[in-house]
Amino acid sequence: MKRVITVGSAVVDVLVRSNGFRVMKSHLVEGGVAMCEVYGGKLGAEEISTEVGCGGSNVALGLKRLGVFARPFSLVGDDDWGKWIRKNLERESLETNGIREVVGSTAVSVILIADGGGRTIITQRGVGAKMSAKDIDWKMLDKANWVQISSLGGNVNLLEDIVLYAFSKKIKIGLNPGKKELEEKKTLLSLLPKIEYLNVNHMEAVKFFKGRYGEDKKMARRFLDEGVKYLTITDGVGGAGLAMGDTWIKANSYKTKSIDDTGAGDAFTAGVVAGFLAGREKEEVLKMGLANGAKVVTMLGAKRGLLRKEEMNKWVKKRRVKIVEEKCG
Repeated sequence: MKRVITVGSAVVDVLVRSNGFRVMKSHLVEGGVAMCEVYGGKLGAEEISTEVGCGGSNVALGLKRLGVFARPFSLVGDDDWGKWIRKNLERESLETNGIREVVGSTAVSVILIADGGGRTIITQRGVGAKMSAKDIDWKMLDKANWVQISSLGGNVNLLEDIVLYAFSKKIKIGLNPGKKELEEKKTLLSLLPKIEYLNVNHMEAVKFFKGRYGEDKKMARRFLDEGVKYLTITDGVGGAGLAMGDTWIKANSYKTKSIDDTGAGDAFTAGVVAGFLAGREKEEVLKMGLANGAKVVTMLGAKRGLLRKEEMNKWVKKRRVKIVEEKCG
């Protein structure tokens, strides 16, 4: 059986969905779009929910539902939230001996969700921001065939430690870096030859290589030339692409109604990694990622909509998406 260890921060997600949040274009913010409300105003909410968040546990549960053994590794605080996270993961039948309790506060995010699923996230990173090599159970990592690394809050020293150790043990490495890891371009470029699978979204790829919209193939070629074996670039409703060798395949997204975009990237990653580990053809690997992401956004939170193995097989076989294969570059 293939064994995956997922590494990332453990977070309590407080999700607030309100049709009263106003999304407006503004030159004053990065990206040109802002979520706004009148200062001092009061809004009603359609739904409020508290769930376990973080890329590590999201990907681990996504893999487990697809028949892959996965164990999350994260730090939580010695507070009630830390105990709550452990209990909730156990309820999902995930092994929690990789969830380590340390002195301090567990990370908490408040996620404000507008009509259509767009969101703004406010995060207090807690003890996860202090994770270091001494916190890692290296013996546990030794038992894995694959380590999947999510955002580490910009802790590139820890990222480097995990990648170099896993590579030395011939453990395959998947990486879905966060914004702060991508800002450490020199370090990340030095690690790419050791990465089996890298996942970034379109805007992250554009910023990393100073590319332009519509140039995903060219940016994919640059990542591959830096040493990555497999690369995916996601683009929300625009679908996603998979690059490997000299091949670039692009697929449209599955059509679903988005309630909350939280966790779509983690769901996509879980689908793709499960496809790789199962030895699926490249088109099916991409479709598995897209299917998982499309289902997750139809429900509040990052975990409720994750597909199970039987459901995934139905999506891949019966639901069609347009796929185009081209030369990468």
